[in-house]
Amino acid sequence: MTKHALMLRELEHEIEWLMRHTDPQSGAPMRPDLYTDTRYTGFSAARMLTAYVHPQSRYHASPALLSAITDALNYMEKNKRPSGLFDLSSCNFDSAPDTAFTINAMMDAAVLLKTADVPGRDGLLEKLIHLIETACEGICAGGFHTPNHRWAISAALKTAALLTGRQDFSDRADIYLREGLDISRDGEFAERSTGTYNGVNDDQMIRLYLATGDRLYLEAARSNLEMMLSYFDPDGSVFTFNSTRQDYGQKVWPADYYILYLLVGYLMHDPGFAAYSESMWEMSAAHGSIPGGLVWLMRFPDLETYGEQLQPDPAPLARYSRIFPGSGIGRWKRDRFSVTVLANKPNFLYVQNDTLNLCVSLYGNVCDKRNFIAESIEPTDDGCRLACHMDSWYYLPFDGDGPATSDWWQMDNASTRRRQIRASLDLTVQIHVEEDAVRLSLSAEGLDRVPLRLELGFTPGTLRGEQFLMEARPGGEITVSGGDIEVSSPSGHCLTVSPCFASHHVLGRMGGAFPKAEDRFTVYLTCTSPCTREITIGTRPLFPSTLA
Repeated sequence: MTKHALMLRELEHEIEWLMRHTDPQSGAPMRPDLYTDTRYTGFSAARMLTAYVHPQSRYHASPALLSAITDALNYMEKNKRPSGLFDLSSCNFDSAPDTAFTINAMMDAAVLLKTADVPGRDGLLEKLIHLIETACEGICAGGFHTPNHRWAISAALKTAALLTGRQDFSDRADIYLREGLDISRDGEFAERSTGTYNGVNDDQMIRLYLATGDRLYLEAARSNLEMMLSYFDPDGSVFTFNSTRQDYGQKVWPADYYILYLLVGYLMHDPGFAAYSESMWEMSAAHGSIPGGLVWLMRFPDLETYGEQLQPDPAPLARYSRIFPGSGIGRWKRDRFSVTVLANKPNFLYVQNDTLNLCVSLYGNVCDKRNFIAESIEPTDDGCRLACHMDSWYYLPFDGDGPATSDWWQMDNASTRRRQIRASLDLTVQIHVEEDAVRLSLSAEGLDRVPLRLELGFTPGTLRGEQFLMEARPGGEITVSGGDIEVSSPSGHCLTVSPCFASHHVLGRMGGAFPKAEDRFTVYLTCTSPCTREITIGTRPLFPSTLA
């Protein structure tokens, strides 16, 4: 079955669900939580329209679907805000950006509808364009919350200007666009959201290019997608632990990236770049996720097979060593083994072998500091260096006549009260990336007798040491005082740590500390400053397959 046919099958399943879950009073499709709102209805109407006009769809020109689409558009007309805007009922009401996302989808459907030969086309198109135009009037008068909202608004207004002939829509978009794109030299958008908003922004960049012809936007999408080639882990998932948005730490498959690589390669006449879409498809489909993008395949009939005759360069996906200073992240991948280092985060190291994953943090409580957090990543010949400085300090009494108030919470302690630094602790971590292992070297200098704790959080599996064997279940923990350990998954992959060490069993966690990962099994390695320690995290089994 072709990709187009698979996408169509997924759409038909969705339409079947929408048709069965329609509010009998309003005629609007209900969300999975059995609630109706204008934004969800707009996206649903766009999907239904796509199925209605698709020549091979079992819903093509269906009278029942025509009735459902008409009811949905009537619901939107009746329930839109007086401004013309729609609601995201979970949080944003009378929302210009959420309306922009919605009408982008509705305009995709309008483009298809204009050239379709189906019953009721003219009436549907009239309702659709009226909703789009009134919505854009509201968008012009509205505002936004987050960086990516600006590009959704701009793309919607520029596209609607072409559809309706309204110059004022285009002029309003120009006010947003003159702020300049929030993309770094590394190709990273400001929100650093590999699982959600990087793809959202790439989609808006493509739409802006199609509406304006300005290749600046297409180049921005390509820059981000080139960066993303270094964000796919050995199991095909997207690394999300550097995100600043709600996708942080989520398991995300690259389904949404399929159509983005394909479109950017197609529009830039680069079949080699478009060929990466095949990798996105394979990684997603292997985990039961069929990529979307049927509308784009319908708009550009030769898009699906573009670049299909080429094999994408495997190197950027299989093996890389890259540090992105602006994003505070380093990524190394050796086929099924990957290493990630993060600045400005307490979980500063991630190691993955196939599907088995390990994250590392360092707890060291000195005054108001709880965890080792590096401000930057310093590249080295075989990895990188991280450093963290902790002062042991105390406030001193105010000089002179003292503070203007006796209310502690009204005193400007942080900026006006002098501090006394009694001692300092300097922590340094060196990361050495090898072909199938990573060495972590820890140095603690300065303030002595500070209990330190490396916390190694493994995804669940079987934990084995020289003298024990146990299940590493979520939320569990153990301090290992010596020898080597190995955590293995049912698939047979493993991560090993050697040598283990412990000088204490201090497991207290002060307020404000990075919490223990309850979805992982935690191994503690402990020491006391000053000290130097080195461990190797490897991927080759340490123990025989049978017990002695």
